[in-house]
Amino acid sequence: MPYPLDDATATALIALHPWVLTRSPQAPVQAAVEVLLQAEQARRGHPDPKTGALQVPALTQGSLLKEEYDLSTHAHHDGWRVGAVIADVKEMISLNARFGFAIGDAILRATVESLAAQYPGAKVIRLHPDAFAALLVPTSQLTVSADLAGPTHERLSRDVRRVLPEGTPDTDAPNWTVSLLEVTVDSPSHWQVLGPLLWAELERAHVMQRSGRADGLQQRRLRLDASIPGPATLSR
Repeated sequence: MPYPLDDATATALIALHPWVLTRSPQAPVQAAVEVLLQAEQARRGHPDPKTGALQVPALTQGSLLKEEYDLSTHAHHDGWRVGAVIADVKEMISLNARFGFAIGDAILRATVESLAAQYPGAKVIRLHPDAFAALLVPTSQLTVSADLAGPTHERLSRDVRRVLPEGTPDTDAPNWTVSLLEVTVDSPSHWQVLGPLLWAELERAHVMQRSGRADGLQQRRLRLDASIPGPATLSR
C-alpha cells in the first residue's frame, strides 16, 4: 500500500541529499529515502553488497563492538585489546583497466573472503574502496603477531588467483600492502568510544605501512582511565 508523505517532509529529505535532483530527477524523494536507508543499514552491520565486508559506519556509529566490550573488558585487567590485519589492494585502477570492472569487483570480494577464511571469527571491515581489515576481536580468540604478514599475503595471492582469467601471468596478478596492528585500550568508559578509536588507529597503521614509515606489527596503547573502581565518596 502507498504511504503518504507531506511536502515538508519530502523537501527536508531532498535537502539532506540535494544531488538527487540531478541524478534522479523523476523520483528524487525515492532516491533520498534509499540513500538514508543504505546509510542506516551500513550502521546496523549490513555487509557491503559489492564485497561482503562490513562497512565503516558499523564500527564508528553502530554496535559492532558492543558485545566485545560487554564480554571482555571487565575480564582483562591489562586492557581491552584487539588485533587487526589490513590488506590494501595495490593499483586497483590498473587492475580494473587490465581485467575490467567485473573482475575488479571479484578481486575485492575474493580479498574479503580470503581474510575471513584465514581469520575465522574476525570481523572484516571495508576501510576504503580497496582496503580491508580483519578485526581480531576478543571473542574470535585470535591474536595478531609480527609473523602474519607473509603468510597472509601468500594466501591472498592463492585465493584471489581463482577469479583471474586463466593464464594470467604473475606480473599482472594483484598485490597487497599488508599491515598489522594491535591496539590496547586501558579502562574504556563505554563501548561506544571503542569504534572511533579503533577506526583512527586502523587509518594510522594503514598510512604508516603504505608510506614506508612502519613495518611489522604496530602496537598502540591508549589510556582512557575511565573506569570507576568503587562507589564514589564525598568529602565533608
